[in-house]
Amino acid sequence: MTRPPAAALAFLTVSGLTAEEPDLGGMARRFADEMIAVGTDRWGREQSPQFASMLLRTHPPELLPDAVFPTEGRPFQRMPVTNLPNIYKGNNRAHKITYRGGDAGSDGALFQLLYSLAAATGELRYADAADAALRWFLAHAPLHNGLLPWGEHSGWDFRRERADYGYPFDRKHEFDSRWPLWDRFLALQPVAVPGKRTVLERFSRGLWRGAVASDGDGLRYGRHAPMFEFDRPESGDWAQFGMFPRHGGYYLDLWSAALAATQSAGFAEWMLPRVEQFVTALERQTDEHGFAVYLSKQDVVFNSRQVASLAVDLQASAQRLERRFPELARRMSQLASRQDAAVIEAEGQVNPEDALRRAESNPEAAPEYRRLFFNEADRYLQAIGPREIGSNVGSATQPGRIPEQYALAINVLLLAHDLSDRDRAALYLAAAWERAREAVAYFLPDDSPLPRCLDRDPVLMDGSPFPSFYSSYLGGDDLMWSLWRLSAAGDTVAVR
Repeated sequence: MTRPPAAALAFLTVSGLTAEEPDLGGMARRFADEMIAVGTDRWGREQSPQFASMLLRTHPPELLPDAVFPTEGRPFQRMPVTNLPNIYKGNNRAHKITYRGGDAGSDGALFQLLYSLAAATGELRYADAADAALRWFLAHAPLHNGLLPWGEHSGWDFRRERADYGYPFDRKHEFDSRWPLWDRFLALQPVAVPGKRTVLERFSRGLWRGAVASDGDGLRYGRHAPMFEFDRPESGDWAQFGMFPRHGGYYLDLWSAALAATQSAGFAEWMLPRVEQFVTALERQTDEHGFAVYLSKQDVVFNSRQVASLAVDLQASAQRLERRFPELARRMSQLASRQDAAVIEAEGQVNPEDALRRAESNPEAAPEYRRLFFNEADRYLQAIGPREIGSNVGSATQPGRIPEQYALAINVLLLAHDLSDRDRAALYLAAAWERAREAVAYFLPDDSPLPRCLDRDPVLMDGSPFPSFYSSYLGGDDLMWSLWRLSAAGDTVAVR
């Protein structure tokens, strides 16, 4: 295992840390072994190879109880649950704690860890476990409208053997983040019967119908699609709910993966003009505002993180489609560069990994994106504090550090290490180890291989204690994936 340079040994003292270096690679492997052995679906009538996304850190680990919601109050006040902790994430409650089984969309880092372990150790059981989980999901989980029960707001209920959703009003589909494994989906989805659509083709059509709607001569899209219906609502909250550029990028990412791989002339004829229409809508937004708009309940906002995220997916989509649809690919690449110009002019915050992707894809923007990247990386040279809680959710949400914060910090510091000269690289690698040692103390304080979801004991809304638990939505698997990458930091660390 690569050890940090001597300068890295002067670490901050955190409760639970010792002078001995943690075996990060061993911890990541123990986590993977535990998930394979006792973290898959063993509840309900049928067992499956799907991984549980939330587990009590018991021996063996168990599913969390079903959620109990308050019986009074307006709908948004019912989002918390009375018998489970509401851990703060982002700008809201982590309402995914209501899920009762698995969520492949939140487990992307677990799958990547398993594939990496197989490649590094030669033990194919790791890759086999990942393949089995994804294969089962693609064969059994797709809904009648083509959508997948995963990501924000949805999952698979292990006890009831069905698609699940969060609080009672939360019957939506939403991507949790950029999905990193479309290639595995393509390889593992059931072989299409002649005349039938593949899973990704049905998903692409279902997402278009549920998340995109006409808006005069143009289009409007939202980050949500109705989970169990076919079409996007024409009125009400969902018709106004956020047009988020990063979700537009996620959609293009899916559609381009399906288009590039399709063997169906009928699907290509249906999907291609719609993708072109979607790109046209983004071009018109950029003509009018200078960027793809973030629309939240009719307010047009520039969001640099989301615009840069869209640029990443526009470029990835262009690369996929360049051979079959070169003119569309050219437009996508050009549109991505226009988003870069807006981000750089605004000097806003950007996801550091997205900044590097755009620096690699757009040489003209590379110097500024690299500067934005190192601005973000330098933040992680210091200890990470608890997340601040928004006032709108403070009364029902528990603060604290979550594993996701440390996973991002470690990944970014590793990338900064790879891009820096010797002295500066040593500083970044030392900081990555420091963040890792803090993470081990906070989230792996005992003999459980599963990282806990909070840096303190969780509590219920009434202040009573709750057992420690693992959550992929809060970044448990992301942390273990980052620890594995840090353990191998002597090798090239690729952008994921």
